[in-house]
Amino acid sequence: MSSNPSRPTQQDRVQAGTARWPTTRSPWPKPGVAPAAGAPEPEPERHPVATAQDTERPAAAPDPADPGDERLATLSYLGVPFLGPLVPLAIYLFRGRSSAYTRRHAAQALNLSITTLLFGVCVLILGTMLALDSIVVALIVAVPLAVALWLATLAYVIVAGSSANRGDYYSIPSWICASIVR
Repeated sequence: MSSNPSRPTQQDRVQAGTARWPTTRSPWPKPGVAPAAGAPEPEPERHPVATAQDTERPAAAPDPADPGDERLATLSYLGVPFLGPLVPLAIYLFRGRSSAYTRRHAAQALNLSITTLLFGVCVLILGTMLALDSIVVALIVAVPLAVALWLATLAYVIVAGSSANRGDYYSIPSWICASIVR
């Protein structure tokens, strides 16, 4: 079975029905450095298994690399209710590779603007369908829906933008911010 009785092999675990995926990866070797012949490989660092409580909490945003990153992250949110995806897309494209902090906030702002835009198209379609029967009914239904959508977007933009300005990360709920851009 196993050569070491205290440490079961993968085959032993599969036979016993307790096979698990490894929780960590072995580190990548550094470029240009060959391991010494016969040297033991370093043990991978052991991490505790993630609990349900750990997976429900969003991961913290990385620390801002530059002093202007907070302003750009805030600006990416504040452009959403007025200019749609233009401002977050520009920040995502131009600063996304240089700062993980700005990229994460710009991606969330872009996701929020795209989702809001899709909801707006749905309200427009609903209003058009209702207008085929009665313009008054279409206005009574579509205008409050559009205003409620804009106000909900504005509320989440203010909360997320102020968190970005403080250097924090606020995860916008998925019902209004679908994860499209990562």
